[in-house]
Amino acid sequence: MAKIRIGMERREDMAEQAGYEPTATAETRADRLGRTAEGESSISGLPRSDDVGTEAAGVVVAMSESGTGVRPREASAFSRWAAPAAVFLSVLAWAVYSWQHRSPFAASWDEVDFALALDRFDLLAMQPHFPGYPYFVLGAMALRRFVPDPVQAYDALNILMGALSVVPLWLLARRRLSPAWSLLAALLALTAPYLWLQSVRPMSEATGIAVLWWYLWSWQRAMERRTWGRTAAALFLFGVLMGVRLSFAPFGLGLVWLLGLSAADWRRAGQRRWPRVLLFAALAAGFQLLWLAGLALSEGGAAGFAKLALAFTAGHFSDWGGGVASAAERLPLAERLLRFAGDNVLWTGMFARSNAVFAAAAALLLAAVLAAGARPRPPQGGAGSRPAARAAAWLRRPGLPGALAALAGAYGAWALLAQNIDKPRHVTPLIGVTWLLLALLCAAAPPARPAAPPSPAAPGEASAARRRPSAPADPGAGAHPRGERIRRALRVAGAALAAGVVALQAARGAALVARQADEPPAVYRLAQGLGELAAAQPDRRFAVYTWEETRVLQYLRVPVANRRIETFAYFMADVQADPGATVLLTDHVLHGFEAQVGSLADKVKPIAEYRGDPLFEPVYHDITLYEWIGGR
Repeated sequence: MAKIRIGMERREDMAEQAGYEPTATAETRADRLGRTAEGESSISGLPRSDDVGTEAAGVVVAMSESGTGVRPREASAFSRWAAPAAVFLSVLAWAVYSWQHRSPFAASWDEVDFALALDRFDLLAMQPHFPGYPYFVLGAMALRRFVPDPVQAYDALNILMGALSVVPLWLLARRRLSPAWSLLAALLALTAPYLWLQSVRPMSEATGIAVLWWYLWSWQRAMERRTWGRTAAALFLFGVLMGVRLSFAPFGLGLVWLLGLSAADWRRAGQRRWPRVLLFAALAAGFQLLWLAGLALSEGGAAGFAKLALAFTAGHFSDWGGGVASAAERLPLAERLLRFAGDNVLWTGMFARSNAVFAAAAALLLAAVLAAGARPRPPQGGAGSRPAARAAAWLRRPGLPGALAALAGAYGAWALLAQNIDKPRHVTPLIGVTWLLLALLCAAAPPARPAAPPSPAAPGEASAARRRPSAPADPGAGAHPRGERIRRALRVAGAALAAGVVALQAARGAALVARQADEPPAVYRLAQGLGELAAAQPDRRFAVYTWEETRVLQYLRVPVANRRIETFAYFMADVQADPGATVLLTDHVLHGFEAQVGSLADKVKPIAEYRGDPLFEPVYHDITLYEWIGGR
């Protein structure tokens, strides 16, 4: 052990002479995946960040004199075979089950937009709606050669991408977790019921989340070792992410963070910063132009595309987007925050409205908090313990949990303020990240003690200090055995609870996925009811007034005239212009009219009700059809 400490001190002395902070310790050099050090060359003048290590939960990692992590034999065997094999078999079972229960329904306006885009891509016709999601549509076009139905072609793409996303999720988890806990973290995200539902629907969230995991993994690698190769990979995957799901843009703040650290490195190395900053910006812009230029050409040029973008953006943030600006009158900010966090993120997103999943997740959270509280804390004091100094050090070299939490927080603020509060699917990127963070909190080993900055000392005192034994890497080293037994028991309990959450999620998710494939949505039942009504009374001419249901009714070719009118004055004018028609309207139209002119209960009579599950369609899961009897 003395040789190990002397070797570590020599490495720290060399780092101090180079102007870098010696933060690496024996524990932080654990072998992440049994890999050898990569031979990738760094950007000129940048430090190699190999020593941003991983702490495997419950695994004591020794250090060789060369500084290479040595994993116990049994942990290495499990890492190489058992855990990856379990992940592969679980993903295969998930993919097969999902394939057997793909949704055949395009039950919302956006889903119809995507389905129509496979026959003719046209942004002006909202096939699909702006910004076009070109990579998502191109992927479905490629798979449609094998899956003729347009809705199920998107389902197939989502399932394929969801299965592949477990690879970067596993690699991220292995940076801090043992193989067993990495398996649990991957399964917690894979079996999350609400995420699973998105994987069998013709929407871009599931594919976007899959690409997001690849981007987060590549970004973390670039943050650890800032080479041009890793930086370019992160920029490229972010370009793909924007071409799949533009609303995930807040995660791009990680690239700004990366650029700031790189610029600081260039300055410290005495290199010219602006040429490198311009190269970084050129790479980022180039990868975005790959899809933006194609969309602009499809709309006749940059001017037409810009005009369409401005019109869509103005409507999204002012009239119909459901953001804080357009919904402020009906939903104050405090109520919006409570609904976003309590209903959208937790009750719907994390727990899929299941009391069993909620209880198990709450127990897991308690175990995680207890495990975190049971970890020994590094001693406080000195200049390095000041909040500003600690924050600056963390920004220069963030840990994986903190970095993920920062990016997830940025997206959460965006989803709260700028996304439609009525559609919980906008919180889906937070679900998998939250499960991973919870696993890290519950199972990650205690962080290594940061090295204190060197204080001024005489040459003799400095050399004597180097000869003294260094502090142990683990702040819990030498702790009472009883404390270690408590921490071990908490980790075991956390693993058991995590396995229970996975089982409950799998059961809940499988049931929901099977139901959504078999049960027609409410709007499909409305279309069927209108068709039966027209067939039963061929001598009568019907006209039905709807809001967003119109897009689905037109897609299904319902043999009843359907009209989308949002103001009561226009509705009355239209009714008077067609005196021979039997006028029908849905409850969403009626409620909109009542918000404009007051109660209309005495002018309508209900004739049919169609019910669905709000987890499948949060806005139009319940539809009541009325006949207008209020005169003309």
